[in-house]
Amino acid sequence: MSKKFVIISTAILFLVLFNVGFVFHEPLMGAWFHQQEASIARENFIIPFIALAYLVYCFLLSYFFPIYVAYYPGASRIPLGLKFGIIMGVLFDALQGGIIEVATFNMPIAVFFVDSGYHVLIEGSIAGLILAFVSKKWPTPAGFVRASA
Repeated sequence: MSKKFVIISTAILFLVLFNVGFVFHEPLMGAWFHQQEASIARENFIIPFIALAYLVYCFLLSYFFPIYVAYYPGASRIPLGLKFGIIMGVLFDALQGGIIEVATFNMPIAVFFVDSGYHVLIEGSIAGLILAFVSKKWPTPAGFVRASA
């Protein structure tokens, strides 16, 4: 696996996803989110914690994508990237965060659908496309062989 790929893709993913996430959650949907989550949301978000979570998420996407690509030799990177991004969006947000937040906080289910929908379909797709484009400059990891069933 190329360390250069992991570093560059992590940085690009972080810059894009963190900023697109802000635009979605504040200027576009902020008023709605604040209204829906008024009883449970902090008055001021802890931005460094949000940034740290995004940085770890972006690193994990960059680390696992070459393994995912190697598992599907010869597959086109764009559809592969989209599938990977959406799968990771489900794992990152919908299952762990979204559904558990609805179960543990007094959060309306509509917030889950809107927020997780964004993280899975929009953010996941953007992440997958970025990874697909960046990964074209580096080969898939050597030595990884798909197991035969």
